[in-house]
Amino acid sequence: MTQVIDAGTSEHGDWLTLQDNIFHPQGGGQPGDTGTVDEVAVRPFRDPQATEHVVRLSCERTFTVGDTVSSTVDANARRRHAALHTCGHVVDGFVRALGFRHRVSNHFPGQARIEFDAGEQKPDLARLAADVEERSRKAIEDDRKVFAREQDGLRIIGIDGMHEDPCGGTHVESLGQLAGFSLRSLKVKGGVLKVGYTVEHA
Repeated sequence: MTQVIDAGTSEHGDWLTLQDNIFHPQGGGQPGDTGTVDEVAVRPFRDPQATEHVVRLSCERTFTVGDTVSSTVDANARRRHAALHTCGHVVDGFVRALGFRHRVSNHFPGQARIEFDAGEQKPDLARLAADVEERSRKAIEDDRKVFAREQDGLRIIGIDGMHEDPCGGTHVESLGQLAGFSLRSLKVKGGVLKVGYTVEHA
């Protein structure tokens, strides 16, 4: 149980803010959580105007400041998003190790991909795909641990024996929790290498 500490209406419609927020908003290429507050469907969003409690929840019911409520996250969706996001770190690390610079990530189900600057390179795509897929599968089989730490006010996510990156998303505890990994596409267009992948939570 927690309390509603702020509520109002904006372009998102009715919204509320919880004293104890358990919802992760969309960001960093990762979808936001879904869930309920007192069995009313809610979706989290970041309010850039807020100085604290920046995560608010859009909803289809008016709540009042001071209301005592219960909140629940869709656990299956959270786990799936965490698996996709963590796997993105794995693929990203191995592609960067081959000399490509990260541009942007998308960790949404059914469309997960990472884009890199290819520059003037004309890589052998079949060989690149086989290399990245083999290394990623090996890391998953080795069940490498995923950890978080703070550095200069930033949350840093790392994988044992691999790279670390600033990241505010959700992740699995170890790579052994990933299942069904494969690269679904790999292509170069307009100097951009696009690497698509799929994975589920075990």
